[in-house]
Amino acid sequence: MECAFEKVSSLFDDGEEFQTEKVSRNGYQLKLLACIVNQLHRIAIGMPIEEIPGGMPISQLSTLGYLYFTRKGDIYQRDLESFFKLRRSTVSSQLDTLEKRGLIQRVAVPHDARLKKLVLTEKGVRIGDQVLQNLGQVNTLLIRGLNQEEVTVLTELLEKLEKNLSQTAL
Repeated sequence: MECAFEKVSSLFDDGEEFQTEKVSRNGYQLKLLACIVNQLHRIAIGMPIEEIPGGMPISQLSTLGYLYFTRKGDIYQRDLESFFKLRRSTVSSQLDTLEKRGLIQRVAVPHDARLKKLVLTEKGVRIGDQVLQNLGQVNTLLIRGLNQEEVTVLTELLEKLEKNLSQTAL
């Protein structure tokens, strides 16, 4: 799976050397990031996860993954809204589907009748195990060829990018 850098470079081709100008080109970083995200998505959906019900979108797998990683604490719908930066209606619809598929349960909490704690079912935990394994494989592919210092810098840069986007109200 390759990104079509030649196609991207032709979008900017004004007779200048592309490689030396790519850092200052308007939108290049975003196009490159979109290419990387697309490749990661293709890799992720191509990995076999036997337990997954057919047609489950990556967004639902992401929600299961979040619940899997944070299952030691109490997680509520608002936590998913905040983490994924999604609207209440979007998360609610996603949770409805996951509940219908038998992957999560909404459990009432004694201190507030309005709150429902989100809990993975056994089937949800099995899928979470497989998602974790696949994420590890994708992460290994992503950082292949980078030394520890580069991995640290990459992580810091990604955190800064996420913070920048989080602070922007669209």
